Amino acid sequence: MPRAKHPKKELEAVLKEAERKGWRVTRGKLYYKMWCPRECKCFKTVKLSPSGSHYRTNLLNFLNGSTCWSKP
Repeated sequence: MPRAKHPKKELEAVLKEAERKGWRVTRGKLYYKMWCPRECKCFKTVKLSPSGSHYRTNLLNFLNGSTCWSKP
């Protein structure tokens, strides 16, 4: 069953990129959770209603700094 889309287009793009990289994306009540495909089982949450205008930028900066995001 396909997952529901994020209401913000720019955050939906981040979730799709995570899925392309092999991350598992699940939906909670107020957030999405992205699970790392590696043994470390890291995860990052993505809010349904972001708190500020720089939420996407901060999320991408966090993910780009993560070794799980950049390496397959």
